[in-house]
Amino acid sequence: VPQMEFADYFPQIAWSILAFATLYFLMAKLALPRITDILESRQRRLDQDLELAEKLRDEATAALAGYESLMAAAHAKTEII
Repeated sequence: VPQMEFADYFPQIAWSILAFATLYFLMAKLALPRITDILESRQRRLDQDLELAEKLRDEATAALAGYESLMAAAHAKTEII
């Protein structure tokens, strides 16, 4: 039974440690910084989009208020006539 071969334990453990260390190093130095940069850029874009949406909402509210006041004035004029 291969699981019970004690002579194979040290090489298996050594290769496992080497593989883990290699993958950990690659993830820490290559993949994770790229992922972090992407997430930060995404968050910046979301913040900018939210600020723009708030600005546009305020402009739309102001335009609606102006429209409603014009409609009220026109309605008042028609009442007079």
